[in-house]
Amino acid sequence: RFMDDDFQPDEPSATSPSATLPSLRIATVGLSPEVLFHLEAAAIRDELVPVAAARTDFAEGTSAPVPGCSICSIDELLERSDVDVVFVGGPIESRVDVAVRVLQSGKHVVVEPSSFFHPEALQRLINEVETTGKLCKVWRPHDADPDFRRACKVVTGGEAGPIRSLRFLQHDMAAALLPSSSYFQNDQTSRDRLTISTLRDLAAHRIAQALTLANSPIKDIASKFRRDTLVLGERDSVRSVNPAGDTSFHAVIEFENEATAIIDIGLACPAPYSTGWIAQGNQGGYHSGRQYITVDDGEIYDVAVEVEPFDPYLNLHAVLRSWSKLEVQKEYLARLQAELELANMLQKFP
Repeated sequence: RFMDDDFQPDEPSATSPSATLPSLRIATVGLSPEVLFHLEAAAIRDELVPVAAARTDFAEGTSAPVPGCSICSIDELLERSDVDVVFVGGPIESRVDVAVRVLQSGKHVVVEPSSFFHPEALQRLINEVETTGKLCKVWRPHDADPDFRRACKVVTGGEAGPIRSLRFLQHDMAAALLPSSSYFQNDQTSRDRLTISTLRDLAAHRIAQALTLANSPIKDIASKFRRDTLVLGERDSVRSVNPAGDTSFHAVIEFENEATAIIDIGLACPAPYSTGWIAQGNQGGYHSGRQYITVDDGEIYDVAVEVEPFDPYLNLHAVLRSWSKLEVQKEYLARLQAELELANMLQKFP
């Protein structure tokens, strides 16, 4: 069996020998590149075994995405007994409903995120988790982001004191290439929708990180999306990267613990730059992989922040091995509640 009540090994780390771990059988709903990545990641790990992929559209094809992985319908996947965890993608409007059905079939669930999830749908998902006792998480592998992990190490360790200010800044012209695939080349409306969808999902990801760093409920949020025409003078040909200009997002978030977070994201910029997270407390702070420390005489010095490598797939494996622990289940239920709070905020966005 995957989990044995008598089998309680040490929690595995990213450097643990994979050969010592029992197999975790992985399936997906949907055959998009984002979802198939989970099967590809499983195929190169000894402790993860890709077994099935369910089509959400007959146009998705029937060829096996990875060796040994079969294609089936969603109904057939729900009936299978050789699946431990299902990564659910597919159409956004039905994604949560499918996840609920997977939970009801007795399987653990990981849901591909979207900024368009409705709070009512997520509440149904939470209710089902409480009923079935199975793991359900939204796939936001925050800890795989080195900059965020370093910021968390400083902030959650209390080394900066109470956090009062958070800032995330990212503007990158390369990101403007995201909506320029050939599929959307002749359909500007579809390109625009994909651009906004990409930006909303990036914004949702960073707001979820801000919630973790601030460790406090949100009191108020002001946000806006904006599209500006890029003016590059003689370098006007560069506008071909994103003919519609730069699409950006700005938010100011106030937390109940009096911390404030400012998030700025742009999908194109004449001078690309990215600074990641900046955190400031009353004793120090964090920026660009370094911790800033204020000593008693007011002097400030900085040191590099080191974090261990992180594998979100191995982390999932460790969580399921310890799923019988009540505190683990409560932690992941709290994460779903945070996703519900995030969905409520995103409903206010234009």
